[in-house]
Amino acid sequence: MAKTNLIAGLDIGSGKLTCIAVAYDAETNMLKVMAGRSVPCKGLRGGMVSDIRETSAAVTHILGSIERECNHEISNLFIGMRGAHLESFSNHGTYNISRLDKEITQADMDLAVENAKAMPIKNDNEIINVITQGYSIDKQRGITNPEGMEGSLLEVDVHITTGSSTHINNLAKAIQRPGYKIDGTFYSLVPLADCVLTQEEKEIGALILDLGGETMSVGIYIDGILKFSRDIPYGCDLITSDLSRLLHTSRQHAKEIKEKYGVSFPTFLDEEGEIPVPSLDGRSTHNIKKSYVLDIIQPRVEELMEQVAHCVDTSGYKNFPVVGVVTGGGSLMPGITDHCVNILGLKEVRRGIVQRDLIISDDAFFDPQYSTAMSLAIYAATNADEEYAGGSYDKESSVFGKLGKWLKGVDIFGG
Repeated sequence: MAKTNLIAGLDIGSGKLTCIAVAYDAETNMLKVMAGRSVPCKGLRGGMVSDIRETSAAVTHILGSIERECNHEISNLFIGMRGAHLESFSNHGTYNISRLDKEITQADMDLAVENAKAMPIKNDNEIINVITQGYSIDKQRGITNPEGMEGSLLEVDVHITTGSSTHINNLAKAIQRPGYKIDGTFYSLVPLADCVLTQEEKEIGALILDLGGETMSVGIYIDGILKFSRDIPYGCDLITSDLSRLLHTSRQHAKEIKEKYGVSFPTFLDEEGEIPVPSLDGRSTHNIKKSYVLDIIQPRVEELMEQVAHCVDTSGYKNFPVVGVVTGGGSLMPGITDHCVNILGLKEVRRGIVQRDLIISDDAFFDPQYSTAMSLAIYAATNADEEYAGGSYDKESSVFGKLGKWLKGVDIFGG
């Protein structure tokens, strides 16, 4: 009987963990979602560990429940990171081909990338991801894969994401405590964009916005290449805080009101009416108009979109994005895409989920809150023979972000 190898993508979110486990489906020759979970985690704030014990307990709960449901252990675990400690930038590397035959090999390409990585970064930071943007040979640009071609000077442009070693190691320890091993780590926006954006959108110029609770991740693709990415340390939890404070109710009740009645644009207010609001102690209720909820939410959403607009304005690519794709839990609020059009000046904005032709799954897991976790699993499985910035962390290793072929030679689909 063939062994079932579970590949799990674990999204380290804002106060929660989300996991999707996938396996190869022999009948359809595709990846299939076997199980998925999203659980709150009091030990996380803005994608960073604030309490290692709480985080370890949440990891044990979510991964253990996934394994029990699938009746198999997780074979490969991949982590998606986010947070204000992450920094992304582009750099250029060169490598001279001194051999007589001048034929470019994979080793030459790797050395060019290594040279591009050789740049000063903060003392406490380490490289998480290195994304190749494109090559040039003897000043001829626009080459996507130079292997086998001839030339004397090989150049490469890369997009590098770094993160705080302290935060990365704390997260790794929280996951390692229950006995799990991390097979790779990604800046979550990278696999998310690969699975949510279409190639046409990347080519024409697209902005992807992942709306989380305590962070917003922004990426800009031009000519099919990731040109800019950044995490903004604000998110939709600010809306919950506003509702809690102004409606004089608990954060949990405010969150429920936001998700059930919240709209961010006037045209989505279907009808005027009143809704019950529990008091802080939960012993009584008072009624408010639906329009009052809109009056609280709309200014905060506008402020969040203005933060995104400022990020884009200072990116160096202000006028390049034509279309926008919004994903993450915050994208579910009616009216979000309208604010993106009005404030970001985009021609068209849609709500994004993982493309359905990439994986077999129940409809429930195509909800935007699972998009990052699902994308991590797909990206890791489909790039098994590719070189990417991944990492491992176990009792013998404190290195979490080195460039390496972590999956090459591993039979991820069982046999």
